[in-house]
Amino acid sequence: MSKCIEHREFIPVAEVPAEIPDGIAAKYYVRWPGSFHEITQDNVKRIMKNLRSGNWMDIYLYHEEDEEGDYLDLETDGTLYDLSYGEDMGQIWWSTYDPDYLGSDEETDIDASDGQSIIYRETTTADKEAVMTAIEYFIHTGKLWDGIPWMKNWDEWVEE
Repeated sequence: MSKCIEHREFIPVAEVPAEIPDGIAAKYYVRWPGSFHEITQDNVKRIMKNLRSGNWMDIYLYHEEDEEGDYLDLETDGTLYDLSYGEDMGQIWWSTYDPDYLGSDEETDIDASDGQSIIYRETTTADKEAVMTAIEYFIHTGKLWDGIPWMKNWDEWVEE
């Protein structure tokens, strides 16, 4: 018989966070329900302006236009920000977190773009500027920004 062991690892903020370089690594974005749009040097500022101003409350960023690869996802209500990264087809899941709510089942008022998911307070942050910088960094590098703390989650199936 197998059992699932849930793992968590906490990645702290780097002493000197990485700066945002030039270039585009995350090539596509989508806002649900919607279609994929290409990210270019010309529209990065518009994307970030829409996110910072609150015109957009969600975005998914992808390397490829197929929803199959790794992605960065933002869901927000304008006060709390749920920023998560799905790696290896969602087998490994990274998220922002609030240490005061770890282990809590408290739900937020964030309306998930899929219309059904519940977003828990545990995986949110109120640090809007750090979230916006992390999104912009991901667009340019395709990697997670080390200037925000991350919680890494994954499951492991073991035989008993």
